[in-house]
Amino acid sequence: MFVAAKIAYDGSKFYGFAKQQEYLSVIGFLEDVMQKLGIKTKVIGAGRTDKGVHATGQIIKFEIPNFWNLDRLLYLLNLKTYPMVLFKRIWEVAENFHPRFDAKRREYRYIFGSSKKNIYLHSYVSYEQYGDKEKIKEAMRMFIGKHDFALFSKSGSDAKTSVREIYKAYLYEHCIFQEEYLVACFQANGFLYAQIRMMMGAILAFSRGEFSLEDMRLQLLAKKRIYWIPSSPNGLYLTKIFY
Repeated sequence: MFVAAKIAYDGSKFYGFAKQQEYLSVIGFLEDVMQKLGIKTKVIGAGRTDKGVHATGQIIKFEIPNFWNLDRLLYLLNLKTYPMVLFKRIWEVAENFHPRFDAKRREYRYIFGSSKKNIYLHSYVSYEQYGDKEKIKEAMRMFIGKHDFALFSKSGSDAKTSVREIYKAYLYEHCIFQEEYLVACFQANGFLYAQIRMMMGAILAFSRGEFSLEDMRLQLLAKKRIYWIPSSPNGLYLTKIFY
C-alpha cells in the first residue's frame, strides 16, 4: 500500500531534508523510525529543505504493508518522532503519485525580526536588519511573475532550468511572545536551491538602502549580480504543497 503523509519538522535538529551518510537528515531519521516498526521503505518528499529550514506542510510518500491501520500507524509514528517530526495525517495514494513532480505550486514563509530579546526563538526566526517596510513590499512585488532566477540561487541545484513563476509574494506582521515579527510569504511553481534566502537577502538589503530598485531589476533579469548574501535559514518554513 502506498501512502502519503503531511508532516512538520524542526529543521534545527537536522542537516537538511535529503538523506546523508554522515549527518542526520529528515529522510534518514524517518526511514530509521519506520524500519523499527517493520516498515522497510524509501521516503520521497515534495521538496528538499536545507539545514536549519523548517516545515509545517511537507508532503512525503512511502510504502507500507497492507495490514497497517492508518490511524494506528499515525499514532505509533508520532510516538517515535515527536518532537522532531510531527505526522499530521496519513492517507492512501496511487502508486504513481509523486509528491514532488505532481505538485503544482509550493508555499514558503519567512519569519524575521530585529529583536533578540527571546533567546529561545533563535532557531525558529531569523534576526535581520531591515529598513522601511514599504520598501520590502515594493521589492517583493517585483518577483511576482515568470523570471529567470539564476542569480538568485546557489550552485548545486539539479534543476533543468532556472526559470520559475512566482504567483504570490506578500508581507504581514506577526506577534510572537509579545514581540513583533514580519512574515514574507511566497507561492511559486517551484524554487531553486536557496532561492528564497537569496531573494530575502537582496530584498532586505534594498530596504536598507544598499542599492537601487533598478539594480534589483538587473539581477532579476539575470544580467548582473548585485547582491549575493543569503539571509539566515532559521526563519524559513515550507508551509504548503498544492496539487
